[in-house]
Amino acid sequence: MAAAPFDLIEEAKRLVRFNTVTWGSNADCAVYAAALMRKLGMQVSYQESRVGETLFLNVAGISGKGKDPLLLATHLDTVSPGDPALWTKTGKDPFRLTTRSGSLYGLGAADTKLDLLCKLLAYSRIPAAKLKRPVMVLGTFGEESGLRGAALFCQGDLPRPKMALVGEPSELSFVTRHKGFSVLEVTLRSRGLFRPSTGQWVYEAAFTGQSSHSSTPQLGENALVQSASFLQDLRKKFGKVAVLSWEGGQGHNMIPASARLRFSLPDRPRIVFPSSAKRKVKPEKISGGWYSALPWEEGLDCLEMARALFTPLEKARDKGFDPPHLTWNLTQMTESKEGWSLLFDLRPLPGQSLRSALKNFEGKLWKRFGPPGKDWQFRIERDNPALDLDPKEPLVREVRAALKTARIPVKMEAKAGCSEAGLYARVGIPSVVIGPGRSKGNIHRPNESVPLSQLKAAIRFYQAFLERTCL
Repeated sequence: MAAAPFDLIEEAKRLVRFNTVTWGSNADCAVYAAALMRKLGMQVSYQESRVGETLFLNVAGISGKGKDPLLLATHLDTVSPGDPALWTKTGKDPFRLTTRSGSLYGLGAADTKLDLLCKLLAYSRIPAAKLKRPVMVLGTFGEESGLRGAALFCQGDLPRPKMALVGEPSELSFVTRHKGFSVLEVTLRSRGLFRPSTGQWVYEAAFTGQSSHSSTPQLGENALVQSASFLQDLRKKFGKVAVLSWEGGQGHNMIPASARLRFSLPDRPRIVFPSSAKRKVKPEKISGGWYSALPWEEGLDCLEMARALFTPLEKARDKGFDPPHLTWNLTQMTESKEGWSLLFDLRPLPGQSLRSALKNFEGKLWKRFGPPGKDWQFRIERDNPALDLDPKEPLVREVRAALKTARIPVKMEAKAGCSEAGLYARVGIPSVVIGPGRSKGNIHRPNESVPLSQLKAAIRFYQAFLERTCL
């Protein structure tokens, strides 16, 4: 076998070093990936999108002539790293790929930058001159923020693939079914005013939970839910509570590991709140004057509406998934000029409709707050489709055979999370999700890692699949 065109670990270090957190530009990383593709003799195409002045790029390397290419897709963006201090395996630098005990640690190591390198190295091992079907290696943007790059690909003018392998960490089990993903945003725009009495105490409360992927909330601990329960207890005990700020979470896709609350108990003397590992409360005095106050009770009402409407949907069960039911989460609270926003995510089972529940949720908001506009706003921020591939599809047979050739156990699974594969399948491209690395308890949290042995196994699998389907 010819020498590899590049060193896997060295290129892995370079790819992880690029900061491609999903709402920042991935352009530098995409251009670098394009250089690797050109080094392998591929023709490179870009698809461009802009949000304001921020540039986002899909990058596609294509080899071979004819129609019906095979698509090997990988997303280049990542979630936010959170607190760098928690990245203890990488010297508190999430973008510094570090090798320890046979595993590579760093943001994007498993989800999913290094999967792109595996695909390119596999392609480098086949005789490109003998291709009977074109090969397209695609690096997308915005997977973690609504599958934006995949949606652009589906709408664009690049050749329409015959089939697709979509990279996500699955420990090289192949996924033919996954849940859908909807994100809801409620923005409360009306604020109150709070004028403390002389010497009034204000309290800063910090809540600590455990981050996890929001498709597996049972593996995390929601700090925002902790803070909501704390406020409910304050209301029961003291009656009147003024909330000056309430924020937490890093966006959808992640169970919030932290939340912060600034509140006052009007006309009450200083109160000592016991601290713990999960909650610390610090008192301070504030000067007189007027302060903006959040409509926190309305926010709690929104949370209770969501709980009442979405929890019954958990009764539907599909044992192929873990957890085997729909999940819903409060994932973020943010304050801005537009108002105070609450973000919810829902992950329904394949075939499970949310139409009635979402309509009822919006109806309850109308009933509670009146017509939307000046005081509040509701929007469905995204509605990503589920994946439900027929196991009789030829793609499934080819994946099974390639896994056997690569000496990898053949395991077909369902995935609790969402992926770009649902979008590709919706436009008629049979798709399977597969990739190196572990998802559960690993991605979307500090010290994300992937075993080097799985990267090497992934290269063998992609090579065997290319040889079966494209030569």
